[in-house]
Amino acid sequence: MNLRLKNTTTQRFNQVFFQKQAGKNFNDTIFNLKNILNFFSFFNLSFYILFAVEIFTIALLFAFLSSSTFLALMLATIFLTCFSYFILFFYFQGKKNEKINHLLNKFVISCRRALSLPLGSAEHHLTVAKACSNLSESIISIQTELEKLNFLSFVKKVSYYFQREDFFKFRENLLIAAAKEHIAQLQHTPTDLEVHTALSSTYTKLSKLYLDTKKIFNNKTKIIELDNKYTSTIKCALEEFKILNDYAPNDPWIRLQLAKSYNILDMKIDETKEYQILYKLCPNDNNILYKLGTLYFEMGKNSKGLRVYEELKIRSFKNADTLLSYYSIFKIHENINE
Repeated sequence: MNLRLKNTTTQRFNQVFFQKQAGKNFNDTIFNLKNILNFFSFFNLSFYILFAVEIFTIALLFAFLSSSTFLALMLATIFLTCFSYFILFFYFQGKKNEKINHLLNKFVISCRRALSLPLGSAEHHLTVAKACSNLSESIISIQTELEKLNFLSFVKKVSYYFQREDFFKFRENLLIAAAKEHIAQLQHTPTDLEVHTALSSTYTKLSKLYLDTKKIFNNKTKIIELDNKYTSTIKCALEEFKILNDYAPNDPWIRLQLAKSYNILDMKIDETKEYQILYKLCPNDNNILYKLGTLYFEMGKNSKGLRVYEELKIRSFKNADTLLSYYSIFKIHENINE
């Protein structure tokens, strides 16, 4: 097995489906998702504006309100508005989640119906999984567009504030649906390396989603939850790469994915072992040797790091001198000065 392993999913993927069927399915799903989220945003904005008007009215007329009855009526109005808002909020919140889940199920069912491939075949599950993954990627462009809106698009910017968590959940559920498709196929073909490769890719996308989403939330509980999910998905991806490695121990691409997973999990010893194997498989790759040198220095193995530095100098590697910035003694010296 060679580096073509990572491309086999694309080779077996039903391109005709995407060209003729998926386009309409994608557009309809995104259109309906926007409508669902826009309605909920409009609901929130409407009540917030109403709150602001009522409070502004009381503040403006407070000095002129000689009648305590009129003041009591105004306060009762605000109380009624708050009560109505929370009742309707929980109702619409439940309806929104129900509609979004229905939309996701409808998308998957539409994908299945558009396929001529039998349920249980690798091509069927891989195609549906790929459709879910691609839709998740398509939603990124919508989020990016909303995030870059200027001040003149203030209303849309505020709307996105209410929608961002729903975008995240929808993307998360799409990728989870893709992972479930891969796992369903593995029940029939547990040693299919193509499916394991696709599953590892889905786990990696999920971990990246959790990492990126963590940056936009300030809630500590939410951040801890995302951290836990991030670690779990990375470990799942790591297990898939281990399976691939068992069947193809000399594939550099698989070894590199393992090394990257160990790096994310801060398992430097295992990461170093993978780069040592990678260097044996690709002895002329200076970037791999450079990374191995940085790991040696970071682990305090300075003698090995210096040997790597000398080898890179002999090879005239342009970044060889920057390797010394990882030398442990320099880091200790910096800590003393602090």
